[in-house]
Formats: sequence, structure tokens, C-alpha cells
Amino acid sequence: MVRHASFRDSVVVVTGASSGIGRATALAFAAEGASLVLASRGAEALAEVEIDCSAKGAKVLVVPTDIADPEAVERLADSAVQRFGRIDVWIEAAAVGIAGQLGSETVDEIRRLIDTNVLGTTLCARAALTTFRKQGHGTVVFVGSLLSLFPNPMVPLYSMSKFAVRGLALNLQRAVAREPRIQVGLVLPGPVDTPFFQRAANHSGRRLRAIPPAYAPERLAAKILSVARRPRRQATAGVVSHLGLVAHRIAPAATENVVGWWSARFVTGPAAAPPGPGSLFAAPATGEVHGGYRRGGARRRLGEWLGTALSRQP
Repeated sequence: MVRHASFRDSVVVVTGASSGIGRATALAFAAEGASLVLASRGAEALAEVEIDCSAKGAKVLVVPTDIADPEAVERLADSAVQRFGRIDVWIEAAAVGIAGQLGSETVDEIRRLIDTNVLGTTLCARAALTTFRKQGHGTVVFVGSLLSLFPNPMVPLYSMSKFAVRGLALNLQRAVAREPRIQVGLVLPGPVDTPFFQRAANHSGRRLRAIPPAYAPERLAAKILSVARRPRRQATAGVVSHLGLVAHRIAPAATENVVGWWSARFVTGPAAAPPGPGSLFAAPATGEVHGGYRRGGARRRLGEWLGTALSRQP
């Protein structure tokens, strides 16, 4: 088994790197001294991340990529190998969302979500494992969601796609079980304070928000680095998320009822919002790590500091 005490000089591909968890993860790897290959649809937003990661001393290659495009995914893998000679870690963090009762969305929106979250994740996994087998080593970490265990009737299609991501990750863990130098990890974020909710297609009638208690993206980035260091079947971050996993093992039906009600109730706020496709079809010009949903400056600073500190723990 390949374990990383440090990621200095490792080559790391991060998809979904322009905002949220992906962006926080790219910055955490940059602080470790990794060479980064950053991918997302938006070239402008990626350029911002490139500047931030380069400021931390990282070597950075930006490859604008729509992971739903097979040729673009192959180009991403090939570009990484051509520039750095190999890929040590692939972080699969790109995803889009749709909120609203089933039937409120358009068929094109359904196709786009599945193309990105399911087909795109599969294409990236295939490219990563093909590369790893050629070079004899590598680790892929899938960023899923606790909604691959718990239902949320306000985001049924997004939840469905994350069930698929979790299923793919668990199957691939078995597929590489006899290849000790190739590893597959899975991280299941709970509620996180990212711009995801501002960018999701929204047909709920209400403005979307992060489900409380929303964690700092840096906390999830630290967990992703931890799983890349020592791959695990599945992992999460935060006390509430861990309690949810434990409760689900003990009383799955009751836990699903409670979490389903809570997450559906609080993923929307009181303010009305018109229906719209969000960023399903057009990449945002800019990106941010945070969504601005955590209240209190002290809590925000503590979460970001804790995530940064944990990401540097061997």
C-alpha cells in the first residue's frame, strides 16, 4: 500500500478545483508542496486558483475540463503526464446540483446533472486507473456526499447521483484489492459552507442555503488529504456527520427519516427565488472557497484554522 507522509513533489489532479471543496483541497495540497493539475469548466476561475496555489510555492498546470466530455478527460490525464511525468493522486470533486421536487426540472437539466456527476465521475475514474496501472501506482479519492446514505426529497436527483458515486467507489475498492499500490478512497461530506447552493439549478421556489451546521470547506479538504494519505472505505468530517453515520448503522430507517426531514427543511431559506438552471450549463467566471453560510466570525475563523491545521497532520 502506498502511503504519503507528505505530498511534497507528488503530482495531484483536482477536478472541480475552481470553487468550494475542490478549491480548498487544491490550496491544501499546494501548502504541502504538491505539483497540481487543476481542472474545472471555467478557465477564468481556474486562473484565480492557479495564482493562489502558485503563491504557496506549488507548480501548477491548469487544464479547463468539462468532465462530461470523454476527450476532455483523456486530455486532462495526458496533459498531467506530459507535464509532470506521472499522476500520484486524483481527487474527483466536480459536481453540479438541482433542487426541487422531481418533475420541476427540465429533461436537459436532468441529463446535464447525470452527465457531470455520474458519467463524468466514471470517465475520470477510468482515466485515473488506466494511468495508475501503466505507471504501477496511484490513489484516487472520490468526493461523494452523506446524501448517498440519507435521502433528501428536496434534492432527489443530486442524492441519486451521489448514490452512484458511492457505488462506483465501493466497487472500485474491490476491483483494485489485489493491486496494493493502487488505492481508492471515498469522502462523504455532510453540510459544507460552499458556493454550491448559489450555483445549483433551483426549482424549489426558495433561495438555497447550506444545511446547518455547515462546516468550513477547509475541514473537508483536510479529510480528503487524510484519505489520500491512508485510503479508507469511506470517511467524513465533523461531529454531526460522524454521529449521523453511527446512528445510521444502529437505526437506519429512523435516522433517514430525521436527516431527510432536517435536510429538506433547511436546504431552503425564507426568501423566495425564481426558477433557474444556475451554473448547470455555463461555468461561473469566478470562484470562491466559501459560500458565506456560517454565522459568527469566530466560528468561521476557527473552522478554517482547524481545517488548515489538520491538513498538515501526518
